[in-house]
Amino acid sequence: MTTQLSFGERVQFYRERRGLYQWQLGELVNRSEDWVYRVEAGRIPVNNVKMLADLADALRVHVEDLQGAPTLLGDHDDHKGSVPAIRAALMHSRRLAGALYDNREPPRLERLRVEVNDAWELYQSSAYAKLAARLPGLLADVRMATHGHLVRQNRTEALRLFALTCHVTAAFLRKLGETNLAWIAADQGDVAATESGDPAIMLALRRCVAHVQLGADHAAEAVSVTLDAANDLPPGWWESSPAALSLYGTLFLNGAVAAARLRDRALAEDMIAKAQAAADRLGRDANEMWTSFGPSNVEIHRLALALEFEDVQVAVDIAPGVRPAGLPPERRARARLDVARAYGEAGRTDDAVDHLKRAFRTAPEQMRAHEFARDLGRRLHERSRRRDAHELALGLGVLT
Repeated sequence: MTTQLSFGERVQFYRERRGLYQWQLGELVNRSEDWVYRVEAGRIPVNNVKMLADLADALRVHVEDLQGAPTLLGDHDDHKGSVPAIRAALMHSRRLAGALYDNREPPRLERLRVEVNDAWELYQSSAYAKLAARLPGLLADVRMATHGHLVRQNRTEALRLFALTCHVTAAFLRKLGETNLAWIAADQGDVAATESGDPAIMLALRRCVAHVQLGADHAAEAVSVTLDAANDLPPGWWESSPAALSLYGTLFLNGAVAAARLRDRALAEDMIAKAQAAADRLGRDANEMWTSFGPSNVEIHRLALALEFEDVQVAVDIAPGVRPAGLPPERRARARLDVARAYGEAGRTDDAVDHLKRAFRTAPEQMRAHEFARDLGRRLHERSRRRDAHELALGLGVLT
């Protein structure tokens, strides 16, 4: 019913459905009546995740209801990557999965290692349709491997691969807004990681759990998981290898964003400082265990924190120093989007268009599914007479 409405119109629709006046909604989210009026009129954006969550809570809807985000992949016909197919593989039910588990033999671990790596490369390349087509079969294979390999060493490796597959599945499902299903994937992966006893895999899945919690607007829980995961590490382990540094640093990058959602600036700054310490010790941008971690990703998250705290000038000051050229497409696109958001908030329309175009060229599937990108594209189209701003809005699917 509300899919064709603008963001402001959706806020008004749900506000009126709740029987609230604009001043009442303003009080619920600690804003003025005039602020609510301007949001509903489309005069100001709401691209702060904490405010989106507060609005959704006040209106008693999901964030996705306010965003009106498009479905990234169709769940119909014979689409191998449909959400139901992934759900069936996660639920490990032969009745629901149909032929997915029929006549499958426990696969060789060497082949599974290659396939898990390929899945992560597809995710980091933002090749979501291709990834979705592979996940159901890969989930079935790695699950069967945990039951089919009984020798201790092989079973441990199978558990590691199962945990990593659940991790990439959860990250992907979070992109689609399927947070409940993402939680199932993260939880199953966390159990397998714990059983494997591998500290690196355990930390990776702890971060995955916190990442999904953050996506489900459970910032306090995400902060708690972050701190507990760090406290549970063996003394000095985080400095033991490039992978350990990367996992530790990425854990605190996610934790810093969660702290910002709680408006805890001191905790957010403490966590970003811990990530910076890991990046300084690592000394370079790397992609250990698909973390995309290093000094560049820390700077990207400093920009994200400034946007979370609505420190527009700070964000604009940081933006020129964000240089994600050596990172995977998924990270590069998100960085360019946040730079575009900073310039858009500062009224630098041409700069915002240029960076949003770069984000879209880098990862079109990702940007079409990202409400911040779509909302910014819509607003830039309204502000600018540039032909490429119109073409960008068309590409993002925000013009009817």
